Amino acid sequence: MTGHAQLKLTRTAGFSLDVAFDIPEDGVTALFGPSGCGKTTVLRCIAGLEKARGRVVVAGRVWQDDAAGIFVPTYARRLGYVFQEASLFDHLNVRQNLEYGMKRIRDADAAERLAHAVELLGIGHLLDRRTNELSGGERQRCAIARSLAVKPTILLMDEPLASLDNARRREILPWLEKLRKELSIPILYVTHSEEEVERLADRVVMLSQGRKTAEGPVKDVFASRRTVGTLSAVVVEVDPDSSRMKIRLPEMGEKEIWIAATGAKPGDVLSLDLSAAGG
Repeated sequence: MTGHAQLKLTRTAGFSLDVAFDIPEDGVTALFGPSGCGKTTVLRCIAGLEKARGRVVVAGRVWQDDAAGIFVPTYARRLGYVFQEASLFDHLNVRQNLEYGMKRIRDADAAERLAHAVELLGIGHLLDRRTNELSGGERQRCAIARSLAVKPTILLMDEPLASLDNARRREILPWLEKLRKELSIPILYVTHSEEEVERLADRVVMLSQGRKTAEGPVKDVFASRRTVGTLSAVVVEVDPDSSRMKIRLPEMGEKEIWIAATGAKPGDVLSLDLSAAGG
């Protein structure tokens, strides 16, 4: 059953959020955009960690409906939340961290769920290690396993690779791809990396300054941002102090503009790619 989020929020600092988008019953939906565009705020509102105005429905369950006076507190929302930094307890080993995460939910199949999460993330050999002995990628895999062990109806992931170096990022990406294939719950994945969106997501919600600019299948949305033509330009001058250069556009009435320097010299002819704006 498709869910939905409709959120409005205004902060005193001047930022405002006004978005609405669908939450499919499974698959990965990426919240994509530059830093400060509202991605993490959306995730926090869906988790109930921050209260916006509107309505949130996940897997047929109404978590918030202002018109009906409904607001389910975070502890009662069956969700998994993975942060940028793996929030693990260093005084506990991996097994104890996973078991701690399950304390608030004691179902009959708890042990089976935990075993499945351990297998899914490939961390069986790490269970007896202290978390301060793990690499960044291993810590994040343990944090994801802990989130899955509570049998969430949705998994919220807030830039889980942002704090990792390239080697650790390459290490964990295949495990995230495995989650995408094997989980039957919706995943909301926050990122500003186009590579991660194309590799991991089924759908994408594009955000800019607290507003949705596009939504749909990744291929369709990103296709609208691809090159739709080229434009010739002539380098007029280069300003080494500001790392900018002035170019002239013969096809636009000899208009001159400043752009970031590319290493080209005055008199060089460039070909500029033109991209369509996202819907």
